[in-house]
Amino acid sequence: MNLRISTSGAGAISTRQASTELDCETAALLRAAIRPIFVTAASWGNLADILKDKGYRLVFRQGRLCITDRATDARICGLRFLDIEFRELISRLGRPIVVATGDGANGDVLAERPTSDQN
Repeated sequence: MNLRISTSGAGAISTRQASTELDCETAALLRAAIRPIFVTAASWGNLADILKDKGYRLVFRQGRLCITDRATDARICGLRFLDIEFRELISRLGRPIVVATGDGANGDVLAERPTSDQN
């Protein structure tokens, strides 16, 4: 998130809001902890379950796959941050099961296909 701060006579200064940015050490630790989960996952369900156990979940936000915090729904990072290509995941794990949520290209990745209760 960029903020525009005006100073008298000097014009506008662009700066980043510190609370939404990770410092480099935290980013490196997050990447080191989460990337191997994606690399070694056997299926979308397996990936979703492991992330769930760690307090995260997979969602699509504005058409991009990202990881969010389960408790706050705050976006943690996307695949680009982890240096993973979505097409690599699809070729290895198949197509994910996604349920649309809200407006736009948002959705939740499900661990398993929902069953219909038809009696």
